[in-house]
Amino acid sequence: MRGWQHYGTKTLQVVPYMPGTPVYLDNMLPHIYFSLKQEGKIADTFCGEDKNLDEFISYFHRIKTAQVLCRVGPELKLDPVGISWVDLPRGVDGARAAQIGMAFFGDVTRYWDARCLGCLGLAYMFIDLEINVLHGIQLVSNYRARNFAKKLFFREVATVPAWHYVDGQLEDARVMMLRRGEFLPGFEDWFAKQEPAIKNP
Repeated sequence: MRGWQHYGTKTLQVVPYMPGTPVYLDNMLPHIYFSLKQEGKIADTFCGEDKNLDEFISYFHRIKTAQVLCRVGPELKLDPVGISWVDLPRGVDGARAAQIGMAFFGDVTRYWDARCLGCLGLAYMFIDLEINVLHGIQLVSNYRARNFAKKLFFREVATVPAWHYVDGQLEDARVMMLRRGEFLPGFEDWFAKQEPAIKNP
C-alpha cells in the first residue's frame, strides 16, 4: 500500500474519491456527470445505459472505488478531467479480479495526458486495491473504447453474444483483459522517468 499521492506526476494526479482526499467535494460527482453528459458520453461509458444524475451518483456511492483523474494546475490545483473505477470484484488476496471502467472529458482526450492518467489509474488499482486481473466489458461497436484499452496494454480475449441491452435490443459485448504482471514492469520503468508529483506542504 503506497497511498494515493504515489499515483501522480508533476502535471497529473489520480485521487480516490473518498473522505480525506481533496476531490471529495459535494459537487464533484455532478461536475463529472454533466461534463460527460455535455459531450454525449454517458451511454458510451455505461455500455448503452444513459444514466441520469441520481443513478450516476448512486452508482459511485455504492461501489466506493472511484478515482478522479486530474491535471495539476497552478498552485497545485486539481482539475478533474476523468474518472475511473472498478466493480464486481471477486476472489481473494493474490487471486482477485474486477471489472474496470474509465471515462475522460474535455480536451484531455486529444492529448497524451489521457493515456498517462489511464496508466496511473491502473497502477492504483493493481497496487493499492490489490487486483490481479482487470476485465473491461464494452459494446462491441465501441471501437474508440477498444482502441484506448489497447493503448493501456489490454488485449481482446472474447466476444459475448447478446450481452448488453441497448435501445430495446441485445448487443454483443467485447471483453478486454489485463493482468497485473503484464502491466506493472513497464509502468514502473515509465514512472521512474517522470517528474515526481509536488506534495502540498
